Amino acid sequence: MIKDYLINFWIWWYYVKGKSIISGIFRHWMYVLGILNVVPMLANLFVPLYQDYSLTGRFISFVIRLVWGFSGFIIFLLAGIPLWGVSLAYFALPIVIIYRLIIFI
Repeated sequence: MIKDYLINFWIWWYYVKGKSIISGIFRHWMYVLGILNVVPMLANLFVPLYQDYSLTGRFISFVIRLVWGFSGFIIFLLAGIPLWGVSLAYFALPIVIIYRLIIFI
């Protein structure tokens, strides 16, 4: 009976809840990417802001979008570090507990 519970625990922890953890992390990561607006800024890198087609307007829009895209990408990566850290901690938690129990016994 205990063997069935142990097998069901591993299936539940890694497969059922693992899928929801990974999808939640991906959803939060895409939310941060959408808030920072990095993809449209880099896609329109050479399109002038406010339809200002002068040389100065093109240069200013290029610089603004380049800085916005670079800083947004850096923030996007920094926001991903805690999210992936939480997921790694979630997946390692049962293994660490069993390892500590084995060492204790």
